[in-house]
Amino acid sequence: MTPRKTVGTPLGWLVMALFPMTLWAETPMAVEVIKAQSHPIEQELRLVGSVEASDSFPASFRRGGQIDVFNAEIGMHFNAGDVIARIDPTNIVAELDAARANLDAAEAALVQADQARTRAQNLLDRGVGTQAQYDEAQQSYLAAKATRDQAVALLETAEQANDDTVLRAARDVIVTDRFVDLGEVVSAGKAVVQLAPEGELQAVFLAPDAAGLSRMRGREVELDPNGPLPPFKASVTEVLPVLTNTGTVEIRADIPVDQTGDIPIGTSISGRAAVMTDTRIVLPWTALSANAEGPAVWLVDPESFTVSLTSVTISGYDDTHVELSEGLSDGDLVVGAGSHLLFDGRKVRGVEATE
Repeated sequence: MTPRKTVGTPLGWLVMALFPMTLWAETPMAVEVIKAQSHPIEQELRLVGSVEASDSFPASFRRGGQIDVFNAEIGMHFNAGDVIARIDPTNIVAELDAARANLDAAEAALVQADQARTRAQNLLDRGVGTQAQYDEAQQSYLAAKATRDQAVALLETAEQANDDTVLRAARDVIVTDRFVDLGEVVSAGKAVVQLAPEGELQAVFLAPDAAGLSRMRGREVELDPNGPLPPFKASVTEVLPVLTNTGTVEIRADIPVDQTGDIPIGTSISGRAAVMTDTRIVLPWTALSANAEGPAVWLVDPESFTVSLTSVTISGYDDTHVELSEGLSDGDLVVGAGSHLLFDGRKVRGVEATE
């Protein structure tokens, strides 16, 4: 009796009912067979932060006193040489005037001593003067010169003291913070304001700790100042290796110089960048199945070409693919299209392979 006739008889149907898997397994099912391979995964990271100075430093007076001029407000711009603040110079100006008067007197005494020395030299040369007279004139001249030199040094000290009453911008700067008020008495070296160089700004973000963040250094990020200015590109300069007290990672990106003039410090800014995470095995949605433990795929035995259901861990997905972090290795054969028709031990044959 031929198999076709057996199947068509009542006995044949009984055999099919009792041993369906055995008869089905005789004919391999045509399915899509995919070779699993790892790929680097690029994810879009969206960030929100603020604009800060790339570098800042405190500014202070070299001498103490009461502040009588204070022009600084947070966000103000100062050009090189502009006066930021001043302490009351009344006493210093009095000392400066006295030093100038002292120098004038010393200069006059030196001129007189020089003239006396010249007369003594002329008398000695004509034979009507003595060496002792010339030596005395010479000593008077040297003493007058030393007094003049001392007066010059005292004047320089007084001028420096007067200059130290004024706090000036050494370069084009922005005020990022202020620590004193007008009329306050400050000591030498006490920080008065915090300054940042003009045109050197950064976008500072706090991002959730995730794999791949360290590889952002040197990569391009799109910044949006959330205002009338259009988005622009910037380069990530720093990804701090230590977490902040909030468990986030600080990321810094330099703002191009041609954009800094239009963005004040403290402006809210958002960023968008592509982050390369660890490599993952990527499969089409058609390969995904499930078992009692959760997500699974049909793994094909490369020798017998039978399938078995294997648990996997999904790390990400999109509209067409799933990313697997555990359960498969590179080179494993997985069923794609047709996986919904399978059972453990089913023999299959590949009709299309996709790497």
